[in-house]
Amino acid sequence: MRILVAEDDLTIRTWLKVKLKKWGYETDLAEDGVQAIELYQQHTHALVLTDWMMPRLDGIGLIQKIRETTSVSKTYIILVTAKQESGDVITGIEAGADDYIVKPVQSEELRARIIAAIRILSLEEELQKKNDNLEFANMQMKNDLIVAARIQQSFLPHTLPQFQEIEFEWGLLPCDELAGDALNVIKLDDNYVGFYLLDVSGHGVAAALLAMTLIHTLSADKPNSVLFESKDDSTYRYRSPARVAEILNNQFPMDDINGQYFTIVYGVISLDTRVIKYVAAGHPGPIVIPREGDSKSLPTTGMPIGFLPDAAYEEESIQLQQGDRFYFFSDGIPETTNKYDEQYGLERMNRILQQQQLCTLRMCVDNLAVSAIKWNGQSTMNDDVSILGLEIK
Repeated sequence: MRILVAEDDLTIRTWLKVKLKKWGYETDLAEDGVQAIELYQQHTHALVLTDWMMPRLDGIGLIQKIRETTSVSKTYIILVTAKQESGDVITGIEAGADDYIVKPVQSEELRARIIAAIRILSLEEELQKKNDNLEFANMQMKNDLIVAARIQQSFLPHTLPQFQEIEFEWGLLPCDELAGDALNVIKLDDNYVGFYLLDVSGHGVAAALLAMTLIHTLSADKPNSVLFESKDDSTYRYRSPARVAEILNNQFPMDDINGQYFTIVYGVISLDTRVIKYVAAGHPGPIVIPREGDSKSLPTTGMPIGFLPDAAYEEESIQLQQGDRFYFFSDGIPETTNKYDEQYGLERMNRILQQQQLCTLRMCVDNLAVSAIKWNGQSTMNDDVSILGLEIK
């Protein structure tokens, strides 16, 4: 421990040097505040003993200059003063002193104050190390989340399958680095196309991990996908939406520890007939915007996945015509609220989508998302926002 002593009285300065050396401390001696600042800039002492009344720069001025150059936790300052008025003591503490001792200085009292100061400095140093370690771990975790988010985004359908009969567009905006929503469009065979949108309960890493698992489970990899079943001749056929929901419900029971589950809306469309069969397991039902006529919200068809063992799911069917549009979406849109705690709501969604019917499907998806974000009015949404739309060409 190297201690800076600022004292204009030679006798007191010498006495302090002798005492501090006896107690095992190195000292740098200054006869006024200006000299003390020069020494401090060279060594940045952890402990400073300064007299109040000194020529050129007094103790209060010295303390203020030290506090301008370093944080409170790095230097402990004891003000040595002959002033005993409470107002004077407060002035010293307000200037940045950590403690004070009144002249004439008693040897044992000074030693006790120094021991206490060293203990405080040690605790502050230990706390700073822990804070640094925590900051490093936090930075590393943020970097890991950024990498994980990039990996997750790579599994989204950046290049959608192209069809002469149908156009697909989508959008997904996570509320955190990682999303609990997922979606995809998958060619099942020459005539049928499957498409889904799912929403895992909760947020963060746990929700994202389950979402990633489900992306693989609902993939075009036929031997490993729940969307297909093998036939006797070793070929594959697609499963109905209701059957897919039943299998998912059995494979992913609700987590007993954190209550994690997910909702999904999965549809299959025939390119020939333009008929969509879908199941909405605890998920908001789709919205249909006909080329002519009013928009329509379709019903939910069953419980969320994992709620009830061996639950049965029913399919809904709808016939689309040329120019009709069909939307899947997460509850992050209708349930987002404004500053008055008013929900965006399905009615507003229907109206916005109806008004945008003359826009391209891409613009319509984007405009709906922008409208919901503006309604929320916050820098970040409270839930993931995802949309998947199709149009019959």
